Amino acid sequence: MDERTSHLLQFARSRRSQTIFDQIIVSGSNFATGILLVRGLGLEEFGRFTVAYAILLLANSVQLSFISSPMITLGSLCATDQERRVFLRGMYGIELIFCAIASLATVAAAAIYSVLHGSQIHAGIIVAFGCAVVLFLLQDWLRRYYFTAGKAAASVWNDVASYLGQVIVLCLLLMMGRLTIESAFWSIAITSGIAFAMGAVGERLGCNLSEAGSAWKKSRGISIDLGIANQLQWLVYQGAILVGAGIAGAQAAGGVRATQNVIGPVNLAYQAMENIVPIRAAEEMRRGGTQRAAAFLFRFGAIGFIALLVVFSAGSLLSRRFLVFFYGHQLSPYANVLNMQMLYFLLAWPVRQLTFLFRTIKTTTPILIASFVAAAASMALVYPLVRSFGALGIVVAAVAGQVGNLLYLIIAMVRVPWTKDSVILESQT
Repeated sequence: MDERTSHLLQFARSRRSQTIFDQIIVSGSNFATGILLVRGLGLEEFGRFTVAYAILLLANSVQLSFISSPMITLGSLCATDQERRVFLRGMYGIELIFCAIASLATVAAAAIYSVLHGSQIHAGIIVAFGCAVVLFLLQDWLRRYYFTAGKAAASVWNDVASYLGQVIVLCLLLMMGRLTIESAFWSIAITSGIAFAMGAVGERLGCNLSEAGSAWKKSRGISIDLGIANQLQWLVYQGAILVGAGIAGAQAAGGVRATQNVIGPVNLAYQAMENIVPIRAAEEMRRGGTQRAAAFLFRFGAIGFIALLVVFSAGSLLSRRFLVFFYGHQLSPYANVLNMQMLYFLLAWPVRQLTFLFRTIKTTTPILIASFVAAAASMALVYPLVRSFGALGIVVAAVAGQVGNLLYLIIAMVRVPWTKDSVILESQT
């Protein structure tokens, strides 16, 4: 084996390369899924699917903030492998409890939405939707578990089964003329369920109430702040879509969702960042305190922001052609919506770096307040903007919220006493 091959194999086995490859699978599959659904369901039906899918994303946002994000950060700060294993078993117990609650809450939300809007949702759709929510949540937690446990390669194979499997099922349904909202949710449920079952058996997942209680006691401080903050963040974008759909119709929501899907490849960087950057920041924290963790995040954030700025600036010149190429001429009027989507995601990059920083130093109150500012701005503006600009107003309101979020986090960062590493480090032991 020559030196070049040896270096290539070493890179392929690294956590960074496995995380990137995993996100290529996830983001690429989501991108393909969006195209299949738009072409198979039509923009109107895809808009209805988007409204239901927003509820699924809300449930996942709750899980990410209450369970997955604290698990990744605190699991990476554990001093020993044994301590990490016990903590992860406890977080699995919390995940099971959460999924039981989420299954009831999401089905109830779908039924309430149906009553309020005077439309009858078929019982089969509600069952498929409920199963999709629970099994999607379990599989998404499992992939975060793998990264926290240092098993990034296992996450790759699990996501192949879940996400690529979903694309294959949707392709078959489209070719057979059986692609509907109900069958789309069943495809999510089945592929996510198979992937989770494979992982649960392979990892011999289990827990007891004592482990779950101990894990919750350790994580609840971060979990509560992040939990409320993420729901406020959900309002900034997904909430704006729901309000916009009520004002401008389901087609507007479908158009916004479809344009977001075009930026799907960028989610490769964002999702990979969620799985690896908090872990790396925690490692830097253990080695050199808050200043070293902050230096890493600022350096990483600056490089990523410049790269995204170049990509988005070029993409804005071709936004209309992108939409026509992927979806056909029905989406060509949404070119400006796509441009605003790119601005939203550009602002999201520094927001996430600052969020990772506050998570790492266990000072999460600024994240909560910033999210409140963002949600207030977005919700206050979405109605008048949608009335004036239609679908474009949905994304403009979300961008306004993101600006408020970023400004508050910058102000909070300036006020952090960076010289008091010993105080912060002592609170982690």
